Amino acid sequence: MPAAVLLTLLALIPLELHSKLGHGDIDLYHRYAQVFWLGSFNSPPLRSLPLEYPPLSIAPFSLTLLPPLGDYITIYAIWMLAIFAAGYFAFRRYESGRAAEVFAVYCVVGGVSTLLGRFDLIPALLIVAAYWLARARRFDIAYVLIAAGTLTKLYPLLLLPILLLEHWRALGSPRLLSIPPRPLLRGIGIFGGLVIAGFAIARVLNPEGWLSPFSYNTIRPIQVESVPATILWVGSWLGLPAWPDHSFHSFNLVGPLTGVLNSLSTLALVGGCLWIYWRQLTGHLSFGRALLGCTLVIICTSRVFSPQYLIWVIPLVAAIERRYEPVWLAVCLLTTLIYPFAYRGYQLYGLSTPDSYPVVFLALIGARNALLVAVTVRHLLPHLGAQRQTVEVDRAAQRVA
Repeated sequence: MPAAVLLTLLALIPLELHSKLGHGDIDLYHRYAQVFWLGSFNSPPLRSLPLEYPPLSIAPFSLTLLPPLGDYITIYAIWMLAIFAAGYFAFRRYESGRAAEVFAVYCVVGGVSTLLGRFDLIPALLIVAAYWLARARRFDIAYVLIAAGTLTKLYPLLLLPILLLEHWRALGSPRLLSIPPRPLLRGIGIFGGLVIAGFAIARVLNPEGWLSPFSYNTIRPIQVESVPATILWVGSWLGLPAWPDHSFHSFNLVGPLTGVLNSLSTLALVGGCLWIYWRQLTGHLSFGRALLGCTLVIICTSRVFSPQYLIWVIPLVAAIERRYEPVWLAVCLLTTLIYPFAYRGYQLYGLSTPDSYPVVFLALIGARNALLVAVTVRHLLPHLGAQRQTVEVDRAAQRVA
């Protein structure tokens, strides 16, 4: 199996990433890295940070320059292949051979065009590494990794309370109204200090754009692959209009319900995360399943669901489930059918806005999103007794580990 996965990924470098439409994001990463390190006609070196990403994202983008051999597409893909391989062997070390195999297969099936062509594997592996470290009671380093993930992709910020609750439980679950134990305060200080320092450095380097990752993502419209976009599409069956939009480098779906759905998605994000935190606090959800459930909530409530976002959840699925599940194989396969195949099959690329999206294209997205929502609901509303049993099994596994 490892050899087959390796050969498949190596074949994707010339066949997919070097195709006409397979390396757009790598081109963007390369431009960001060049402008940051070398400067441009209107920006000196070490000043221009990525517009839509947190400041530490410049680190993976800089891999396109190392070594400076010209073919930055292949160079970046090889770096990501090395990171993927490191993740695979870490799974074999800290989980099992079967979990490592599940991780590899899900990544390949769901990330044909994104696994080696995006940087989302880096924050995803930082999160699963933090899970392993917390399981081994090495919480200080786990806080460092969550902070690094936040400075790279933002979404790990919402996973911090889950780590805090697990740390609090490991300390013996002190009374809620008592002064937090010193190790917990130290963990908060580690995380807060690193994140504040990261954005403080960004402010010094780029005073006008250091908060752009937040502002950029708050004004984006509903992207066509997101769950809110699927709701818009279903609403169009009932006579509520929805039409294509192409902006912010993505294909979107907009309509009169856009404002309402934006508000509802924010409420669903907050409510879903709070529900996960509460179930973990009350002992109905284990640490690992809380991380997985919260990441699913983040993905399903986001107004943007780029295909690489699936990579955020794959390592956690492999670490928590440790076996193949038909629903996850279907989610991975549908994601790849959507991108790159449906996008290119229906010529959804370039700068023009289509008059309408093909029904088959929207149906593939709807089917994938329905499966993801069903899995998320399963984590949010499990049978109480069964979930308590799962928590005990997971804790027993942690003690063995």
